[in-house]
Parts: sequence; structure tokens; C-alpha cells
Amino acid sequence: MFRKVSRDPIHFEIHLYPLEILVTDTRIMQRLRFLSQLAGATVVYPGATHTRFAHSLGTMHLAGVYAKNLFSEPGKIRIVRLASLLHDAGHGPFSHQFDDAVYKRYGYKDGHDEFRKRLVLEKLPEEMLRVYECYNERMKSAIEEDLELTLGREISLEEGFKILAEKIVEVFEGEKTGSVEFNVIQGPLGADRLDFLLRDSYHSGVGHFAPMNVDRILRYSLVKQKDGKPILCYHVKVVDNIYSVLFSRFMMYKNVYFHKTARAADLMIQEILRYACDVLDLKERLNNLDEFLKLTDHSILVELERCTDDSWEGREAKKLVERFKARDLWKMVLERPLTMPGKDLSTVSELYGRRLVDAIVENLEEALRSGNVRDEDLEKIRDICSHKERYFKIDTPYRLTILHPEEFVQSNVFLYDPTSDDTLSFEDYVRKNPTYQAFSNNILQIVRVYVTEDIRELLYRYRAIP
Repeated sequence: MFRKVSRDPIHFEIHLYPLEILVTDTRIMQRLRFLSQLAGATVVYPGATHTRFAHSLGTMHLAGVYAKNLFSEPGKIRIVRLASLLHDAGHGPFSHQFDDAVYKRYGYKDGHDEFRKRLVLEKLPEEMLRVYECYNERMKSAIEEDLELTLGREISLEEGFKILAEKIVEVFEGEKTGSVEFNVIQGPLGADRLDFLLRDSYHSGVGHFAPMNVDRILRYSLVKQKDGKPILCYHVKVVDNIYSVLFSRFMMYKNVYFHKTARAADLMIQEILRYACDVLDLKERLNNLDEFLKLTDHSILVELERCTDDSWEGREAKKLVERFKARDLWKMVLERPLTMPGKDLSTVSELYGRRLVDAIVENLEEALRSGNVRDEDLEKIRDICSHKERYFKIDTPYRLTILHPEEFVQSNVFLYDPTSDDTLSFEDYVRKNPTYQAFSNNILQIVRVYVTEDIRELLYRYRAIP
């Protein structure tokens, strides 16, 4: 079958088949060339300028290796590859920061995953038709052949592209049931995670954190039956390789994704996007998919810089964009690790962060009461105490863990032991093999406090940091 090859620094060669070429050429995919994969982390790791587009191609490649190992039907393999290619299609500018600041504000609880469904169902078929009409006859013929092979019957392009979109969405809906197809793409050891660990570590210059022997994990994946339903399993002989991937994920989150300066940039980006919601009417951009497809990291910053909105939000947005572009970032003044077995750290950590801020303010108020504050510091300290929400920002990023067995249980992913012909949950396996217990269930939440102005010297001078 006709195909093209894309050269890639991670996977060397990525093969694209006719339908994949067609989808790649749509505006839905081409926009991803202008979305940074790592957003705020680029201010710390200057080499990490790779894009969501490159990551999407890499995810498709790994999902294809998985699918060929697990499935025999050419149509299913193609659908899995197309779904993996589109897995990040719903991302807005600055990716996950757009989720937190924009999508959730306008009712998209599942963020870019929920918006992806709209794009695929409402926009992908017409985009595929538009691009198809631009191709030469040889390429058109190859697409028609690939479509017939994928769907198993001869069908009109318009109807076929619509069915493709529906089948792609069905793959993502498999998250609810832990389907094999979904786990191949976005499960605990899915192609998405494997590619971003390999790609992000390479471009960030921390290749020593990259997972090793990823191909071995793919080779030893298999589909088994449990309670009458197919499940994704991994041979018990690759358990150590799996732990290598999980440890790699831990180190990448700790050192790259949650780097204190990278998170300062991320928090500033979120603030910029919150202002942009009103200044640039982002709600309307979400309603109009053609307008959404024009949004990129760069376009948001440029629009805010050039906007004539003289409201308070407009002025503040411009100031923040100017600071972000100059790398004049918020500064971290306090970091505390938090671990509380049996507690929901997502709510506890936010409360803990507020208490840390309150403690800082209380120490400053005590310094005022003591009468030992320099005259030149009085006005500033009083302003800090009166407007703590303006000066302090709390960050409680995603909790860190090496292996949390519940993650695999919820995803319907298991281990397979051929000696007993038995499927085991990771929890059961760890229980039978105490060696691995040290790596399990140790969940760490990082709580940080940042200041929006560099008042660190003032805080240190009056011993305000608890």
C-alpha cells in the first residue's frame, strides 16, 4: 500500500498510510505544529521546543506497533492508529494550562478530551473531504483503497469519513470500560505516555530519565479474557521493564514537568488565559470550531499584546504577557512535600497551601506589632498583609507516585502469568512479591507558594517563611 515516511529523532522512521496522511493534512492536526508540548518547561529546558504534532505522530507509531502485536484485523489496526494520531487534537493553546483556565471555566469537565470529541465528530469528516479534493488522482485512489480496507466494504467518501470519525470516538469512549483499544493509546502504559516520556526526556536534555526497553513491553503485551471481556495484559516477565517506565515517569514529573520554575511559568500562563477568556472572548472561540482552529500558543500572546481593551483585565493581561516573554517569572518562596495515607490529597493540599500563606502573613503582622520593621518596609508589608491573594499563589500540582496499583485496576490492565494461565492485578502481584512493595502506594503531593512580586528579601528579613 502507498505510504510516506516521516523522519523522527525518537523512532527514526514513522510510516504514514493514506488515511493517516489525509488526517495529518487537516487543519485539526496541522494546528498542533504550533502548540508546544511542554509549555512552561521551555523556560527551563531551552531544547524542549518540540510540538504536540511531533508527539502525535510518535504516539501513532507506538500504537501501531502495539496494535499489530494485539490485533489481526487491518481495519482495527488502522482505527487505533488514527485515534492515537488524534488523541491530542482537542488541546488549546498551552495545552494543559488551557484545560485548567479555559475549558473547565466553560463546562468542559474533561478538558481537551471532551473537546476532542466535538472536533472529531463535527469537523473531521468535512476537513477530510476538503483535503481529499486537493490531492492528485493517485493519492485519491490510495485513500479510497485504504478506506475500503479499514471499513471492510466499498462506501462513499462522505459516509465513510463520518463512520471513521464515529469509530475513532468509540475508541476514546473505551476509557469508561477500560477497553483494550483505549489502553493501547492512553492506558497506564499506553503509546501516549511512552512517547512523551521518550520524547520529552530527549528534548529536555535529560535522556538518562528515559524509559528503557519500551519495545520489550510492547512485544509482551497480549489480550486475554476476564469475566467474558477482553483485557490488556502484560507478561509477568516484563514487570521490571514496567517499573522502569513508571520510575521514568516519576523522575520526569519531579524534574521536568513539576520543576519549580516551569510551574511558575505554567501558573502565569494560566493567569494570562483567564484574562484572555474575557479580553479575547474565548467562549465564542470554543463555540465556533473554525475560530478555535486558529488558536495557537503564539496567536494568544500576540492578540493580547495588540488588543485595545483598556479594561483592568486587558491591562493586566498585557503586563503578564510582557513579563512572561521577558522570563520575569513568579518566584517560589516555599515548598513542602505532603503525604497522608488514606487521605484525598487533592483537597488537603489546597487547604495546606492556604495555611502556609496565612502563616507567612501572620509572621509579617507579628513583625509589624513588634515595632522592629524598617520605615522603608512598613508600607509594603502592610500592603502584603491586606492583599495576600494578590501577592501569593498556591500550586498543588499532580501528585507523584511510582506505582499506584489502583491506576491499573481502574484502567482494567493486568499482568499475565503463563505458568498458571492466570491474570493478576498489580495489587495482587505486589502482595505476592514483597520486593515491589517499597514502590507502591507512596503518593507524594508537592505544595508550593509563589510570590507575584519578588519580595523574597523582605520575607527573609523578617523571618516570615515558616
